[in-house]
Amino acid sequence: MGDRQPGGTSGNPGGRRARARTAQEQELVRRQFLECARRVHARDGASGLTMRRLAAEAGYSPGAIYLYFPSRQELLRELWAEDLQGLLAAMQAAMEAPGVRGQAPGARLMALFQAYAAFWWQRQDPFRALFLEADHQFVQDRVAFAADPVVIQVNTFITGQVRAVMAEATGQADADVPEEQVNVTAHGLLAAVNGVISLHIGNGGFPWADRGAMIDYVLTALTAGLSAHGVRGVSARP
Repeated sequence: MGDRQPGGTSGNPGGRRARARTAQEQELVRRQFLECARRVHARDGASGLTMRRLAAEAGYSPGAIYLYFPSRQELLRELWAEDLQGLLAAMQAAMEAPGVRGQAPGARLMALFQAYAAFWWQRQDPFRALFLEADHQFVQDRVAFAADPVVIQVNTFITGQVRAVMAEATGQADADVPEEQVNVTAHGLLAAVNGVISLHIGNGGFPWADRGAMIDYVLTALTAGLSAHGVRGVSARP
């Protein structure tokens, strides 16, 4: 398998030209490389995630992977973009749920960030890669990824939801809520939820309190001032 090339079959018996892969076959190979990258990172960490190792894991020659991904950074960008697209869809679905519409402002924020927490808890290896991995090159790759359109989409969705809730809670128009206040509130809530997830994933052997209860607590405490009627939590927990 190690001699396979993306453009055709290995060995080329009889001197015949290898059959070119169809677009569908090329996409299958590309997906294979992406799934291998997830497995290798989960097993070997960032230091083991090299293009040569990925090619070997997938059963291709070392140069084959570069026909699909020109660099490790580009491969990681695609992986992380997939993860954030899934996160965005999960949060959108949570905010459109019948039980969430019409809730008090604080309760809607609870639903948003509980969906965020549930998504990452079910995808712990991608969470480690995006938030906990300390490998220097990985950190640099994340810095570059911060400008990706999907990162901006996720941030825009979260801050937009926070802005709408703050406007309703204070009786202001959305446009009148100060941008800095929106960002501090949204990013403060993200930091709190990420902190709970990080404790449970990064130090799982410690006898932490129940993860769901901790997330409920920090969200309730941080959103308590957003509604004159207090916060009424939603029933779903991550």
